[in-house]
Amino acid sequence: MPNAPLSSRSVRRSRRSFTAIALSLSGLVLAGCGSGTTGKASDDNPYGLIQAGTITSATQTGQPPFAYGDDSGKPVGFIVDVTDQAAKRLKLKVDYKSTSVTGALAGLTAGQFDLASSGLGVTAEREKSVSFTKPLFWSTVTVLTTKTGTSGKISDFDGFTGKKVGVVTGSSQEAQLPTLIPKGDPVRFQTQNTAVSQLLNGSIDAFLVGGPDAKEFMKQYKGLRVAVSAPVDHPTSMAVPKGHTALLKALDEQIAAMVEDGTYAKLYRKYFDTEPEPELIKAWPALAAQFPGAK
Repeated sequence: MPNAPLSSRSVRRSRRSFTAIALSLSGLVLAGCGSGTTGKASDDNPYGLIQAGTITSATQTGQPPFAYGDDSGKPVGFIVDVTDQAAKRLKLKVDYKSTSVTGALAGLTAGQFDLASSGLGVTAEREKSVSFTKPLFWSTVTVLTTKTGTSGKISDFDGFTGKKVGVVTGSSQEAQLPTLIPKGDPVRFQTQNTAVSQLLNGSIDAFLVGGPDAKEFMKQYKGLRVAVSAPVDHPTSMAVPKGHTALLKALDEQIAAMVEDGTYAKLYRKYFDTEPEPELIKAWPALAAQFPGAK
């Protein structure tokens, strides 16, 4: 049956709707172009920052001791301190934007951030989309459980077969879970704080997380324990968008300067009570004299 002819009033209404939709789509396209294009290098913006003179940096507020929020919500932590120090030496400001791991990495590729300042594990998969600074830390991976209940007595990875194991979406631990606990029951969370909360209330049996992060949560919640830990095969670093070689080179130069003048060691001792792993010493030989107790 043929469609009934539209009235002149309907035509006008349809035209208005089409115009509104077109304007809306146009706005989205323009917004996408604006948020997806980082600044171009120039005399007054040599690092190609989104905003000249300011590093727009993605960070987290629930990843102690690398990046977390203080009582006022201000970003603090080891990686934040390193970022602030590097920016100060480059005579730049830092504008922190709190997001998740996946949000930070996606934002870098979309041109929404100049830098990701949190404890990011350097993995081959991530290196396909972003570029990493030289190593800032070498971590471990830990299974965190409560002290009570059946999981409180497990002391090896195999013991978590069939158990609900929490992991943060997009984290390096998510990628390690199938290898470490191949028969575990993964439960994914957007933030570490949420995962710890669910662990404490018994909704999950364990939480696979970085070793330093686990220690910080154990300080906050006395009912938590480390069931088992293992070394990782990659460093922890900051990340920049692909192709931003000027910013990457400048950050690496400042990190190297901090290692040489002892600033890095001072920041390290502020947040960690263990000596650097041998792999980090190998990456930065000057640290050997600053941490004589390191292996």
